[in-house]
Amino acid sequence: MKRSIYLLSVAFLMLFIVSCKKTDNPSPVSEDGLENLQIPDGFLFESTKEITVSIILPTSVALESGGQRVSIYSDLPENGGKLLYAAAYPASGELLLKLKIPRSSKVIYVETFAGRLLVDIAASSQKVGGVEIDFNDDMGFDPPSIAADEKNSRIEESSFNQVSNSKSQSDRIIVNLIENGDFSQDDFGLINDWPSPMSADGKWYITSTLGANHAKQHQQAGETFLRITRSPYRYGGVAQLVAASAGDLITLSSDIKITGNNNNISWLFLIARNASGQSIGFYSLETSGQSNSWRSRTLAATMPFGTTHVQVLLWNHIYGGAIDYDNVVVTGPVSDSDGDGVDDELDDYPNDPERAFNVFYPNSEDYGTLAFEDLWPGKGDYDFNDLVLDYQFKQVLNGSNHLVEFYLDYSVRAIGAELENGFGIAIPGTDPNNVAMISGQQLTESYINLMANGLESGQQEAVVILFDNAFSMIDAPASGFGVNTSPEAPYAEPQWNQLYLLFDNPVSVQLTGFAPFNPFLIVNKERGREVHLPGNVPTNLYDPAWFGQWFDDSNPATAKYYQSETNLPWAIDLPTKFDYPIEKVEITSAYLNFGDWAESGGLLFEDWYENLAGYRNSELIYDVD
Repeated sequence: MKRSIYLLSVAFLMLFIVSCKKTDNPSPVSEDGLENLQIPDGFLFESTKEITVSIILPTSVALESGGQRVSIYSDLPENGGKLLYAAAYPASGELLLKLKIPRSSKVIYVETFAGRLLVDIAASSQKVGGVEIDFNDDMGFDPPSIAADEKNSRIEESSFNQVSNSKSQSDRIIVNLIENGDFSQDDFGLINDWPSPMSADGKWYITSTLGANHAKQHQQAGETFLRITRSPYRYGGVAQLVAASAGDLITLSSDIKITGNNNNISWLFLIARNASGQSIGFYSLETSGQSNSWRSRTLAATMPFGTTHVQVLLWNHIYGGAIDYDNVVVTGPVSDSDGDGVDDELDDYPNDPERAFNVFYPNSEDYGTLAFEDLWPGKGDYDFNDLVLDYQFKQVLNGSNHLVEFYLDYSVRAIGAELENGFGIAIPGTDPNNVAMISGQQLTESYINLMANGLESGQQEAVVILFDNAFSMIDAPASGFGVNTSPEAPYAEPQWNQLYLLFDNPVSVQLTGFAPFNPFLIVNKERGREVHLPGNVPTNLYDPAWFGQWFDDSNPATAKYYQSETNLPWAIDLPTKFDYPIEKVEITSAYLNFGDWAESGGLLFEDWYENLAGYRNSELIYDVD
């Protein structure tokens, strides 16, 4: 045993000498370097966090088979928010999702048929176990109310200032059952009050309590909308009748702006009516208080037995100022061409019953970066540029929110070493025999053994080897050592590649976990020498003799993996494209807040990698220009 350890040590020393032959660089080494940091036990250098989001449908909705879409963005789309996740509501009406987002994220934007909401995900706003969104808030099931003491009441008009705000616009093609929802047509009728008989003629009818003088088309700053002002009776509304049937899921959404009086109240009403015109169900959503800006509100309800029509009512109690409405949209049943339970307009694959939603990581537009040190279990120089790999996952889910397949776009951007390293991904909880096919692998060496489906053989879970020699993935310059890490060396243009994996049977995303799953580097074609992200377990083909050697302090008994005695890692994963340090520059010298982030256990400078004032020394970061 002593002889084997001795031979291993000698072999590693020789490898260390060879692999450290990097181009000399006069860049300074930080006096407060990584080795002097006091990193708390258990800190895994994660720049992301996992949150649980519970989304509860209003009790006015009954889903027989689920299938209604939920989309989650990193922010409001008009503020640059990017799609993170999409899923279908189950028939139970409560959707429980787990998301992986940057630690620095403060909000998510949730878009559903039952409403849209910008959610503060700061710790103080979360319930125990995560974020809960309950669309039952402000819901009502009673008819429009008219207080008796208001009927003959008079109040003075309040003064108010208009604030011009842009209104929400959906990028989805939606069939609107309402006509003149933008009030571009100045064509209104009159009815005595909301219970009055109406025709389904596409016309808005104003209740007599308001009268045409206090509910009319209004134009401002080039926009046309409906304005409600105080009538002598302080209440009233406008209504339109559309056809509907029992069991139909009807949604009513509108942009609403309340100005001039904090006591003003608006209600969106859906009133189910039978063949005799009688009211048989009331569903309402209240909006109150002076906002001085447009707010998008949505009401959703399943129509009760006996429904033949539904009355859409914009009801108001107005004490002064104005209540404005625009972009009124009413939706009803739409087609599901592929029969997967997801409506065509909500389905990313409306003609494919096996696929429904695209889920992206880190999001629909950006790329993440994996950055490795390859001298493990020896101590590296911690410039995190021995292998720099950019990636973006597109996972395809079916109508039951199970993973059908995924696409991985990736590019080797830098190789700051002469070792011929490979790269793979282990997918937790997946049976290797449940993978139908893989395409896009780049295997040029002879040390990887594959199953017929393209997975690595000898593994208990699905392991994909993307490439077995990083130098085959980029056109490296003939001269110089390393690729794209030394400013004085020629630049090599990275190449984009795509890996595709298809499952025989869709798998639960609860089993696979989050992309990028469990990525790892294979050092210098030695298959058993794997380098994983800190805390991640090795595959079945790792060589345990490397654990605990030299600088490594991995201990499976305590679930400590791929960290040193002082808890330093050999790999980091960033939810954005990482601007890595130049050759031989320790990361703490290039990124001035990295040390504080690590010593705080991730609590300080969660966005340490961003290009913000005081965050980096740009001269020590590799720049193509």
